[in-house]
Parts: sequence; structure tokens; C-alpha cells
Amino acid sequence: MSTLLDGGLGSVERFFGSRFVIAVLLPLALVGAVSAPVVLTLSGRSFDAVLDAWHRHGTLGQAVIALAGLLSLAVAGYLLSFFQLPALRLLEGYWSPAGPLAALGRRRTEHHRRLAADGWRQVAADPAAHSGLAVRLQTDYPPRSRLAAGCLPTAFGNRLRAAEYYPLERYGVDTAVIWPRLHPLLPEECRTRLADARSALDCVASLVVLAAAFGTLWPVLLVLDGGRFGPAAWCLLGWPAAWVGYRVLLQVAVSYGQEIKVAVDLHRRALLKHLELDSAAPDLAAERVLWDALAQFYLRNLPFEVPPLPSPAA
Repeated sequence: MSTLLDGGLGSVERFFGSRFVIAVLLPLALVGAVSAPVVLTLSGRSFDAVLDAWHRHGTLGQAVIALAGLLSLAVAGYLLSFFQLPALRLLEGYWSPAGPLAALGRRRTEHHRRLAADGWRQVAADPAAHSGLAVRLQTDYPPRSRLAAGCLPTAFGNRLRAAEYYPLERYGVDTAVIWPRLHPLLPEECRTRLADARSALDCVASLVVLAAAFGTLWPVLLVLDGGRFGPAAWCLLGWPAAWVGYRVLLQVAVSYGQEIKVAVDLHRRALLKHLELDSAAPDLAAERVLWDALAQFYLRNLPFEVPPLPSPAA
């Protein structure tokens, strides 16, 4: 099954859109600002020396330096945006079965599968006492019927999987196939809410990845540069920051998934109306058959025929 995050930044949006600013430039600027003292340490220059050098330049020189800095940030952000989708897929847990994370992926997948199964057993034993647990399981994991094949090795991936499976379980809508065709037909307010939720998700994910990179790259360089163990130890705080960011990312993923669910609940039939197939699905049972037929037509190029309506009861 594909992921709801397959849509990366478009070419224009990548460089000019608000999503680029929120999801790429802001995290990059924040981590860059935190990295500035490390760069000064590695270069052997003090902040006062840099400030004096800045003041020695005239207004025009300062403007040129500032413009060069902004352009460098924009170019770095543009290059970083190409790695955003692969980083998201890594966080989701779409790891190669033959790659270095294969064994870890199998263990973590089994761990999450076991946690979900144990939780559902508790709910089955006493539904009233564990109603909150049931709600949490529905947002944190794929449905019970999909745990065997649909579980992923990360909590982030499983929260998005729960949102991906929701339309399929409720209405027979395969989001990997139908969502790209439904999204342009959504009302403006709905698309805005989805875009805001996706921007928030991308922003936090970028912070997580950059914080982890900060906690890995700078300590190594500081230790190699004359054994600067004190500053290197401080830079290791990037990893706790990445962990906190990941916990926030899980909540943001649930919010994004909720927007997907609401959009499908309220507006899925807009695509049927646009295709002039609305009359072929007068009830939910007929709608499920129709969505499956459309998915097979779009995904596998199978011949499409409008499913016959059930004959009225005598």
C-alpha cells in the first residue's frame, strides 16, 4: 500500500510556496542558528571577532553579505527539499527488506503488532473499562484485520497507516489510487486545512531529522578537531531534542490523519458526481463495490463497468 505522504513539494511550491517556508526554511534556519556557535568553535574565532568584522563593512557590504546569506539559505533549503520525502518514508518505516535496517524493521514491526494485539485483547475482555484504549488503538495502529500485513516498524508510520486504512475499511476507498483524483475536487476550506496539517507535519519531521543530524555530525567533527569533548557533549543534546520532536510528530500525524478521514467522510462522493457515477451507488454496499471497480480500473487498467444495482426486494 502506498503512503499518504507520496506527494512531495512541487517544483514551484518547492521554492516559492508557504509550505516550503514552513516545512524547510524555518527548520533549517533554526538549526543553522544553533549551529553557529559550533562553527565558530571549529573555526577558532570568537563572536566578538565576527561582530567586529561585520561592523568594519559599510552598509552596502553588510547588505551584500546578508543577501548572500539569504540566498545560501534558500539554496540549501531547495536542496534539502529533495530529501524530504525519502526522509519521511524512512521515519514511516518503509525500509528495504534487504537493507541494513531489515532485521531491526522486522523486530519493531512484530513489537508494534504485539502491542496492538494485546491492547485489543484488553478491550475485548472489558470494553467499557477500556473505551479510551480502543480509541487510541484506532488512531495509533492499522485495524485489527490488517495488523498481520499492514503494521509498520515505527509509531509514526502506524499512525499514518491507520488513516490510510480508514477509508478502505469504511467505504472501500483505496486512498493510494483515489486520493490524487479526489483531492482537486475538495472544497477550498478542506484543502486549506489539509495543507496546513501537512505543512505542520513536514515542519516537525524536518526538525527531527535536522536535530538528529546536529547530534551526530557536530560531535564527530568537534572530537576530530583537537578532541573538543566539552562542546561535543553539548551537541549530543540534539538527540534528546530529536526524540522530543518525534513525540510531537506522532501527535501531528494523528491530526493530519484526522483531516484525511474527515475529507473522505464528507466529500468522497464528489468524485463519483464528477465522473457521473453517483447514481450507481445509492447505498453504502453499492458504493463499496463501485470504489473497488474504480480502483481496479485506475490501478490495473482493468475494464470498467458500472456495477449493477441490487434488484429491489419483492
